[in-house]
Amino acid sequence: MSDDNSEEYKLDEPTDEDRAQASTGNVAKMEKFVENFAGKSGTFLHPNREITDFLVIGLAKNIDETGKQLCPCMFFEDKEEEIKKKSWICPCEEMQRWKYCH
Repeated sequence: MSDDNSEEYKLDEPTDEDRAQASTGNVAKMEKFVENFAGKSGTFLHPNREITDFLVIGLAKNIDETGKQLCPCMFFEDKEEEIKKKSWICPCEEMQRWKYCH
């Protein structure tokens, strides 16, 4: 507990099973991408590193499946159609506008 009586929450870290959903090469590529993009663009990553880790895994998984870094935080009925629109390819329009990633 902190001094203001609010609970501090600890999120689960990605497991080996979570990490196995995407190729290690694309996970490493996306880790580098998010860190570099944040540093160069003034974008903020989530303050809980676990969220960023899950984001990286999701981006890598989408690259494995579609060849594009489609936002893993959204549900897409047709990922290929969303890729054509380009709105949700990371860095997505929302992230570029608000400078904050989930």
